[in-house]
Amino acid sequence: MKRIIGVTGGIASGKSNVCHVISSLGYSVIDSDAISRELSEKGKPLYNAIVGRFGTEYLDEEGNLNRSKLGKLIFRNSAAKLVLNQTTHPIIVEEIKKRIKEQPDGIIFIEIPLLFESKLEYLCDKIICVFLSKKQQVLRLMEREGIDEDYALAKIHSQMDLYMKKELSDYVIDSQGSFEQTEEAVIQVINQIKGEEKNGNY
Repeated sequence: MKRIIGVTGGIASGKSNVCHVISSLGYSVIDSDAISRELSEKGKPLYNAIVGRFGTEYLDEEGNLNRSKLGKLIFRNSAAKLVLNQTTHPIIVEEIKKRIKEQPDGIIFIEIPLLFESKLEYLCDKIICVFLSKKQQVLRLMEREGIDEDYALAKIHSQMDLYMKKELSDYVIDSQGSFEQTEEAVIQVINQIKGEEKNGNY
């Protein structure tokens, strides 16, 4: 039997570190962002769908999708963001389902940053939220992307509040500490999941 565990959180909250640990422990991790990047390559399904909706204006000189330019558009334009989501999400979700089917029985993790925003809870048996205080989230995002505080806050506020995601999730991993502390927290949550599965409390 397959058990599907969603991994979500906010921007710069530490999801990649958590999924790196999960993967290093031998579990399969399906990364929705990686799927999006892969299917956005020239000639692939997302690329064709996006060009069909938004035109060649959002391609670079080599004909590849200009993700930065498209990102700036949807960040400032909620209508364009809705169109993009309606265009891309069904394709990404179908690919996620396909990859789940290809996996052997066991615990499978799916990293979906906008899991709640996209209403994809139905894909998961349980959900992990990778949590970080807003102050730390802002600092990490500013450092990672080289942006100022106002822009970092704007990007954070464009997503569902992380405290709300925390309340909606079955497990919470606090990533404010060191990598080693995060690693230990991941192991504890996985052991909890395995214990619940063994006892039939799923």
